[in-house]
Amino acid sequence: MPEQPSTPDDAGQHPDSATYLDAEQQDDPDLAEVPRRSVGFVRPGFAKRAAGRLVENVKDPRGIPERAAKTYRYRRRQFGAARRFLRKEFRWETDWGNRKPDWWRRGFLSRSVTLYGLEQGNNPALYINDVQRYFRTKRMVNPHLQEVLDNKFSFFLLVRSLGLDSDVVDLLGLHTRGHVHPFPESGRVPTEEFLAQALAERGHIFVKPLHGAEANGVRSLKVDDDGGYRMDGRASTIEEMAAWVRDFPRPMLFEAAIVQHPDQTALNPHSTNTLRLLTMPDITGDHSPFILRASQRIGSQRSGHVDNWTRGGLSANVNLETGKLSAAAQLPESNELEWFSTHPDSGAPIEGHQVPHWEQTKALVLEAAHRLSFMEYIGWDVVIAESGPVILEANINSGMNVLQVHGPLLADPRAAAYYRSRGVV
Repeated sequence: MPEQPSTPDDAGQHPDSATYLDAEQQDDPDLAEVPRRSVGFVRPGFAKRAAGRLVENVKDPRGIPERAAKTYRYRRRQFGAARRFLRKEFRWETDWGNRKPDWWRRGFLSRSVTLYGLEQGNNPALYINDVQRYFRTKRMVNPHLQEVLDNKFSFFLLVRSLGLDSDVVDLLGLHTRGHVHPFPESGRVPTEEFLAQALAERGHIFVKPLHGAEANGVRSLKVDDDGGYRMDGRASTIEEMAAWVRDFPRPMLFEAAIVQHPDQTALNPHSTNTLRLLTMPDITGDHSPFILRASQRIGSQRSGHVDNWTRGGLSANVNLETGKLSAAAQLPESNELEWFSTHPDSGAPIEGHQVPHWEQTKALVLEAAHRLSFMEYIGWDVVIAESGPVILEANINSGMNVLQVHGPLLADPRAAAYYRSRGVV
């Protein structure tokens, strides 16, 4: 774990933004006078505010109904945010002894306290907490532009139009209403027919929903060495795969699997091991985008065919200068955070591993961020192929804890200034 930097005495006090709202609510006149001093759910100075409201009611009794209605709406939103926060807390199925309710009022889920080493002396004021992560980072990109990144189909079309010096993931087709519309051909074909042809030509493809995160709804479809079919590593049939796709409640995209660089395959051959790079503008300078942090995600037995962190994949920090990996962490199942210099399943070296094409990867992501500068805040997913980096996806949800497990993001003054300007901290 990196050494924690020192901070001023007032580092724990950050200006608050208005009440955990989505971006489209920022200009709500009902919230114009909401105090902005909280890092979690509980704001200090309750007695002073209550006395102030009492004095205001005495001076202006006619305004009581309007102020009461505004307070009700504010409390209702606050209660909803707290309820969603606790829902996320209890998705982690663990013993009560691993819960840390004292940290909830400060905005941290129990698991995050362990991930960030907050009980070992690390400064919580330097970390984006989970209230800020889930309820405030949604406003980093204008809500009318978020759909471009949230929708994988529209993002695919956007990336192809940028003219980047990079390969692009081959989009094979889109399933909706029982049929697949293959690309670039016109018309539609039965799902079984499309799968049989695509797997015969490609050998390995992925199917994923147009919207989604944390690998939800993603399936790996491939032909095995004996000519049979496998879905997520288990034996399957064309009919079973097609039935699963048809039964999924949303449109699905089919993508060709990317053959990753042999050095990346060596980390874990059972998954595509992707990089996550976070870019944002440097508002302390000329607003040019910079890479704040990069993480190498690595699949494991827990995560199966994907490298996703929330499913049990590993995360190793990437040195931005050299492209070399640190030891890797894994989401803890208890109060102990483990670090792995070698892969816990295969023993493959992780710490010191050199990411291939690292300079080219940084240049590609920064160029893409420049061309999409109006988006500002993007978590890029990149696959390293033998020929170089390939942009797989871009996300508003940057996967905060997969990055902050390697150190606090607010320790970088450029990041602190940007998050503060967007009302996150």
